[in-house]
Order: sequence, then structure tokens, then C-alpha cells
Amino acid sequence: MAKEVSGSRSWIEVAPAPIIYPRKPSNAPRLEPIAEEGHEEHDEDSQAFQ
Repeated sequence: MAKEVSGSRSWIEVAPAPIIYPRKPSNAPRLEPIAEEGHEEHDEDSQAFQ
């Protein structure tokens, strides 16, 4: 029986493969871009300072 124990040492011990979980979809709500009011007026003001 002692020989069986010494024979089991010849096996290479390997760590188990890591578990890869599928990526979960984000539950965060999508935000819409905020349209600036008076965007054209801002461009005219910036040209006046030049």
C-alpha cells in the first residue's frame, strides 16, 4: 500500500481552470445628450470677442 501512495506523487497537481462568466449587460439607463439652447448665439458672441 505504501507503493500506491508514492505512485500518486508522480501525478502533476494542476490548479482548476478559472471559471469565466459571460459579461452581464449593463442595467444603467442610457443618457441622451443635452442639446444646448441658443448654440448659434454663443458662436456669434465668441466671434465678437475676436
